[in-house]
Amino acid sequence: MVSLLTVLYLLLVTCTPVFAGTKEDALAAYQRFFEFFITDNHDQIAKLFAPDALFYGTSSSEVVTTPEGIRQYFVAALTGKRGTTKATPFAQTALVLSDTVVVISGKWQSERTLDGKMVTAGPSRNTVVMQKRGDQWLIVQFHNSPTPKPAAPTPTDAPTR
Repeated sequence: MVSLLTVLYLLLVTCTPVFAGTKEDALAAYQRFFEFFITDNHDQIAKLFAPDALFYGTSSSEVVTTPEGIRQYFVAALTGKRGTTKATPFAQTALVLSDTVVVISGKWQSERTLDGKMVTAGPSRNTVVMQKRGDQWLIVQFHNSPTPKPAAPTPTDAPTR
C-alpha cells in the first residue's frame, strides 16, 4: 500500500498540466480570422472584433469604428464569385503587453479561383491588437495594407566591376 501511495504521489508531482500561454491563446484566437475569411461568413468574422474595435481594411479610406461597419466591409470584400479561397498567414510575430493584451504583426495572402485561374492577392502586412475580455480574445485594432514592392536599385547601388 505504501508503494502504491508513493507511485501516485510521484505521478502527481511529475505530471503537471500544460496550459497554453497568453501569446499562444491570442495567436490561436486570431487564426480564426483566416478560417472564417475563406468561408465568406461575414457575421462570424465580425464577431471576432470588439464592439469598440478600430479597423483599417486594405481598401478602407477611413478608420471603421462600428461593428456594422466592419461587417459591411467584409460583405463588400468577400461577396461575389470567388471560387476556392485560401488565406495563408506567415511571418507572424507576437508581443505580449500584458496578460490580456497581445500585439500581432505579420503578413498573409489570399488565393482565389477566378474564371478557372488561381489569383493571388498579397502578400499584405497586418497588425492586430488582441485583447482578452472575459474569457474571449477579441480584435480591438486591425490594420491591413499591401506590402510595398522593394525599391529598384539606384545607380549607386549597382555592382561595379
